[in-house]
Amino acid sequence: MNAEDTDRAYLYWLFSAPGVDRVTAMTMLAAYGSAQEVCRHAVSCLRYIDRPKRREAFLAYAQAGDPTASYERIREAGISFTAMPLPDYPEKLRDIPDPPFGLTWIGRLPDPVQPAVAVVGARQCSEYGRIMAARFGEELGAAGIRVISGMAVGIDGLAQRGALRAGGESYALLAGGVDNCYPAENRELYEALKEHGGVISESPVGMEPLRQLFPARNRLISGFCDILLVIEARKRSGTSITVDMALEQGRDVFALPGRVTDGLSEGCNNLIRQGAGIATCAADLIDALRTGELYPDRRIRTGIHMFDNTDGDSHGAENTPHGSANSRGKRRTPPPLLSPEEETALRGLDLMPRSMDEIASALQALGTPLELPILMESLVDLCMKNVAAEEAGRFYRKGV
Repeated sequence: MNAEDTDRAYLYWLFSAPGVDRVTAMTMLAAYGSAQEVCRHAVSCLRYIDRPKRREAFLAYAQAGDPTASYERIREAGISFTAMPLPDYPEKLRDIPDPPFGLTWIGRLPDPVQPAVAVVGARQCSEYGRIMAARFGEELGAAGIRVISGMAVGIDGLAQRGALRAGGESYALLAGGVDNCYPAENRELYEALKEHGGVISESPVGMEPLRQLFPARNRLISGFCDILLVIEARKRSGTSITVDMALEQGRDVFALPGRVTDGLSEGCNNLIRQGAGIATCAADLIDALRTGELYPDRRIRTGIHMFDNTDGDSHGAENTPHGSANSRGKRRTPPPLLSPEEETALRGLDLMPRSMDEIASALQALGTPLELPILMESLVDLCMKNVAAEEAGRFYRKGV
């Protein structure tokens, strides 16, 4: 292990130490100059820990064997680590209140020079929320904008799936260790994010996603983004914590408007009443990024609203000091191959369900009509390929 790896290994040792928060860790580093020296002077460092039980836990941890062994294990598992004293620590997080001392991740960290939008909202969302989360995710992903969220059931996961489906990148901030997929039902999304973005946490590897960790996790969702978008939230909900943190961090907040009679839209409508931006499509967010001149070195191509990434794949080694080199520059798995008839039928679909007559009319208006038997057969095939979905009564929509 070279000197740089040794320094990182001891920082991971300090990061994982029980009873040591960010302030305590930085105080110890200031007193002894390096994490390796902190480890050597563990007994003396006990004076920086305020509670007896925490001091006992820290001392037992410091005397438990090779301090670099746990870092070697996570590196072998493909997990990367950085800490505040290291140059690859994300600059966006250095500027937020209460930045994390360290981060672990699988995949990559978000490229600091590329725009990012965090999408959050209700877990128990409506069909309207499902459709709009998927639509925003797809449009943002297609525009080259990174989608940040928490991989939760509901709005979070739907937006992230939409971004990946469009060939974009998405990043999930987890409350527990990055080796813990939570919720378990999002395992497929978790695996996809590792390949086409990343899963990130300020918790040591192996930590369970305890309930009290989620509010702190939310400040990282907003910390990594330039704009926070809220899609469906009740007036009093966990989403409001993320909004408060985003505002404290100086991030712009947008909300999707909804019906005034819908409880799931009450939080969004209230945010708009208080001055949040109104977002009805991804173009609203793209315009805000552009007019805010956050990225003057990027151009938006007229008509398709795509940020022009002149650098190509910019996931450099500074973001993945110990990640797999093969994980950089990967693209999403190609979509299933469609026949010409299936491609035509797909053009007649929207994220909102349409009847057979409405689909036929849409194709007629596009100048690409299909005979009814061929259209029906193509829609069935699209559903089997998970490109489309059938609703009750033979209504069809694009897959979510």
